[in-house]
Amino acid sequence: MNRISHILVIVDPSTKGPQAAVEKAARLARCSNATVELLLCEITSALDDDAPLSARRPHPDNTELLDILEGLAGPLRAQGTQVGLRIIYGKSLPDTLLDYFRGSNADLVIKDTHHHSFARRTFARNTDWHLVRGCPKPLLLTKKKSWNEPPQVVTAVDLQQAEENAAASNNHVLEFATTLSGHLKSDLHIIHAYIPTAFASLVRAGRQNLSHGYTQALQVENSFRYCQMESLGSAYGVSPQHLHVEMGTPHDCLKHMVETFHTDLVVIGASSHKWRRMIIGSTAATILESLNCDILIVGTSEFTQSYPL
Repeated sequence: MNRISHILVIVDPSTKGPQAAVEKAARLARCSNATVELLLCEITSALDDDAPLSARRPHPDNTELLDILEGLAGPLRAQGTQVGLRIIYGKSLPDTLLDYFRGSNADLVIKDTHHHSFARRTFARNTDWHLVRGCPKPLLLTKKKSWNEPPQVVTAVDLQQAEENAAASNNHVLEFATTLSGHLKSDLHIIHAYIPTAFASLVRAGRQNLSHGYTQALQVENSFRYCQMESLGSAYGVSPQHLHVEMGTPHDCLKHMVETFHTDLVVIGASSHKWRRMIIGSTAATILESLNCDILIVGTSEFTQSYPL
């Protein structure tokens, strides 16, 4: 199991009081014996890039920024966690953060997220949009919801890509999901969602009802995919009871899974198509907006061009 030894947390200077990202970083640091770095990026506008111009904060001095960081670091240090503080400056929040990430030794980046309107996430490309696509580290986007004890972790894999690509992408995601669930002492569930080939053939043939042949084809395909899942799960020590093969879209199946198992954290891979994702967004962005749990996005750098979700 790979170690999580250094956790980088993006601090929101406009948020008063505790921050979910910091609290969850503290929990992960305690169970993995990791260090924590609290990062505050100061730009001309507030960290909340959806705020109107009239609501944006004036530029504070270093003393005010350090006070924010020290206030958040105190409880972590009291628990025995080693905490470093960092303030960086730039003209663009996502660009400045991504530049910093590339030179960081962090094993995990954590940031609080919030709801964005459809227009905002589709056309305006908020900070989270840029981080999901460009962060070279695993990125945990957290919501204001406490984890269960132990947290329920679900990871999604894609078995429908080209064999070599799928294996590399799935292994990359599963390695980190296994590491995380191991540190949290939680069970890991793996889900694969797919649209059956038999249904696609039915649509092309203009048929409305499944014949006996189509039904058999459906059963064979489902059995084959479950065998693939068993092979994948056994390599990472995941029990067959925690393997789930579902027919449907990734979004719908994951949403049902999250609700059924009261999931705290979903681990997915992400990448960017070119013009298509610029216009209509991505599976990762849709899942982030609709699921009432935290989302950990893995492989956003190495697999950006090769492994669409």
